[in-house]
Amino acid sequence: MRIGIYGGTFNPIHNTHIEIAKAALNQYNLDKVYLLVAGTPPHKDTAESVADICRLEMVELAIQNDKELSIDDREIYRSGKSYSYITLTELKNEHPDDDLFFIMGSDSLLNFKNWVKPEIISNAATILVAPRLGDDTELLNKSIEECKTLFEGEFFLIDYAANGIASSKVREDFYKDEKVKDCLKPEVIQYIINHNLYSEHQYSYPDILKLSEEMKIALKPGRYVHTLGVATTAYALALKWNYPAYTAMVAGMLHDCAKCISDEERLDICESNDLPISDIERKYPHLLHGKVGAYFCSSKYDVYDPQIAHAITYHTTGCPNMNLLDKIIFVADYIEPGRDKQPRLDILRSEAYTDLDRCVYMILEDSVAYLNNNPDMVDPTTVDTYNYYKQYMKEKR
Repeated sequence: MRIGIYGGTFNPIHNTHIEIAKAALNQYNLDKVYLLVAGTPPHKDTAESVADICRLEMVELAIQNDKELSIDDREIYRSGKSYSYITLTELKNEHPDDDLFFIMGSDSLLNFKNWVKPEIISNAATILVAPRLGDDTELLNKSIEECKTLFEGEFFLIDYAANGIASSKVREDFYKDEKVKDCLKPEVIQYIINHNLYSEHQYSYPDILKLSEEMKIALKPGRYVHTLGVATTAYALALKWNYPAYTAMVAGMLHDCAKCISDEERLDICESNDLPISDIERKYPHLLHGKVGAYFCSSKYDVYDPQIAHAITYHTTGCPNMNLLDKIIFVADYIEPGRDKQPRLDILRSEAYTDLDRCVYMILEDSVAYLNNNPDMVDPTTVDTYNYYKQYMKEKR
């Protein structure tokens, strides 16, 4: 077989990455190209933006319909710095009778002689180089000739001039420039949004500690203990479902920040700030604590992430088509360690780490059953959410 290996951080993967892989595959009659998702390369800090698993999952989504493209995830799980010569040595041992082709960008070619043990790489695989639009072809050809004199093996250009898009540009402008999204698969776009990747709003553990102290003052002791339980459960669920964990923890810490003010205060805040009040909320103003809490995020606690505000707004009722953080906070509020009155909690706690959508649906089932016994307290949003997830789970099965 003729096997291509195309390494990169893919943070995130964009259409040009895929086009380069396909150009190499077609021009050099490759049977398959493996996208080698970098773990911790010596020249880049992949931890700067997102979890390694998120990068891997975006690649999976981007190539799911391309049978000739596959993933090699070995470097994700390798400890320490990940050098290409180690991977190429492993691959050559695994495919002793196959021809390997190592695909790289023109920037990598120009610096190839400075890589760690480049002679092992060129001896194990033919090097295929993808030029960028605007590259100096004469300079690239000189670099190829230089590499041929320095190392064994063959070096060739791919007949494809990659455009100027870079993953760093996508990370920087994803929420600022809609045109940037044109270079991404729709599934990758949705993944980035749902997992809140590349957001300008970043949080750290000191932020959590600060909010914890503020909640200790704002909440009654029992509510504060509940809040800590929700925050830590949200953190654990975020780790499981590959959502930024500190962002989820901030949302959990603030989800009940308006719980311990009076009904009159909640109504007054909504009316003074044009926050909508439904009939059921006017009748039972305690139901407004989600909306008021979302308002407090920016007005009192300097937390401006819209996903956090949205999750806090709907943490009690849920809403149709919840995003990932919505589900995490909705579930964490229901199953945190201090809860002991709700039915089938042991099942729900297990399901939360197995099938988050099913856990959401099961909680809604129990909530609607409870509200049916208290019909004057039924919030239409909860019923709408239940009906949405009832249909969603049928289609999912």
